[in-house]
Amino acid sequence: MRKVRTSRVIGDLMQWSPQCREHFFPWLTRAADVMQTHSIAEAGITECHPGYNLERSAPRFHLLVYSTEGAGEVFDSVRFRRVEPGQLLIAPALRPFGYRPVTPTWRFMWFHLPDEETWAFLRKETLTVRKSLFTDTLRRVTEGFLEESRGRTDSHHEASGLYISLIAIYVQRELGSGSDTHVGTGNRLDHLCALVNADLAGNWTVEALANVVGVSPPHLHHMVRERFGTSPMRLVTRLRMERAQEWLIIHDAPQRVIGEMVGYQNEFAFLVAFKRFSGVTPKEFRKRR
Repeated sequence: MRKVRTSRVIGDLMQWSPQCREHFFPWLTRAADVMQTHSIAEAGITECHPGYNLERSAPRFHLLVYSTEGAGEVFDSVRFRRVEPGQLLIAPALRPFGYRPVTPTWRFMWFHLPDEETWAFLRKETLTVRKSLFTDTLRRVTEGFLEESRGRTDSHHEASGLYISLIAIYVQRELGSGSDTHVGTGNRLDHLCALVNADLAGNWTVEALANVVGVSPPHLHHMVRERFGTSPMRLVTRLRMERAQEWLIIHDAPQRVIGEMVGYQNEFAFLVAFKRFSGVTPKEFRKRR
């Protein structure tokens, strides 16, 4: 039997369960001026539970939701989509939508972006759920902002404004340049390099790298070749060797240990890779420095 597609009526609704918690950013600080400068209308952190339900028939703002724990469900008039940790929900202004938790606890950060020129490119968007590159970064920055915003001194106010500036920068990086609604190639690859640098000993493969960026392995090859003039795995090797050079200068650890720290369990493999990259062995490199 053919499945009949039904249309859901989206209203204006805000339902809470008794356990729900929401922390609005305290804009009554110097951060308020910075917020206006960067075109962020409102923001907050929400922890919701079954019974929570939000619907907007014609929202005035573009909404970004960064899911951090648990899962939610977003819907428009014809479809439902699940929102998992590490994913970003984009709901453009004036288009009806709603969301609610589907796990016992759903935590997320949210940002309202005014429907003005800065974010005009979002008007072309449809309700979207995609992988986020900056959820963890934004979470750390947001926590820093909340901590500073509780203070009453001038330095607390100044610091909270700086955190808002960082939030605006990362949101802009997430959304791209405005020529399209996806993260720019440069932003994606910068984020990829940061993740590899944070875990140089990790078991990186082309498939794992492509998954981080959210593209296919062939597409990743094209992106990396165009940006860096090399292959994805040679880029990983470059990052490992650059860090190995730093550690050979700074630390007195044996080259075997440094090799392990950058992902080489075999000392001979590290020696060969290092000499191919640097033109000298780790021992010779250290002596020259």
